[in-house]
Amino acid sequence: MASGDDILKRYSLEGFLQRHVFNSKTLSMTDLEIGCRQFEELEPRDSMYRVSTFLVREWWNEPARLVEALSVLLLVWNSNFYRFGGGGFNEQTLENCLRNNQPLINRFRDRDISSLSEVDHADIQKLFIALSEALKRKKDGVESPVSAGKTLHLLAPNFFPLWDQYIAPAYQCPYQYELACIAYIGFSQRMRDLIAPLRVELAREQSPRKEWLSKKTLLKRIDEYNYVTFTLPSLAQQRSRRRGQGSKAD
Repeated sequence: MASGDDILKRYSLEGFLQRHVFNSKTLSMTDLEIGCRQFEELEPRDSMYRVSTFLVREWWNEPARLVEALSVLLLVWNSNFYRFGGGGFNEQTLENCLRNNQPLINRFRDRDISSLSEVDHADIQKLFIALSEALKRKKDGVESPVSAGKTLHLLAPNFFPLWDQYIAPAYQCPYQYELACIAYIGFSQRMRDLIAPLRVELAREQSPRKEWLSKKTLLKRIDEYNYVTFTLPSLAQQRSRRRGQGSKAD
């Protein structure tokens, strides 16, 4: 039988990273640009991100209206999750969560992911768990690590990264059968390390693409690259399998 210390280690960040070893990858500015331009060509829902980001800024100190700003994005970008369960999430619960955690959220609001360190882990874990609970589906109580990550990003767009069920495993940070809050901390660290050389390269850049890429946060640009590199191909494979299964049934 596993001891208490063994269990704690298994579900700690240390244990998670030992189980999910990741060989750090590099991303060139050229590949980032290609991915982001492809994203803007293929993803019409990005307008919802701009609207939601604007509304979060405008309504920052108004938790009730901040819920509306977050809902603009969550109920579009994560529509399949909420439509499947029906009824969306409880807006009053999310408002209470934002109000109760406002001082902690404020501490992350203007920070950059480059400043992420071990001292932040407990606070990130607390926020992730609180938001996951607040954003669970009303009908069946299922939580969404994706919604929690998207919300954290909207609240602190330079500090918290976005992820989904296809992007997370690509960086050896799967959250299924793991503590999602721990997986998210590991993912954040890997995004911090991925961005560091890109930031240096972008600072040296003297070209029109620097201005274009800088219209959004680097974390958003990385998410766009990840989406076209990992999410879209996975979704295409799923559709292909479903079509194949349908043909066999016929």
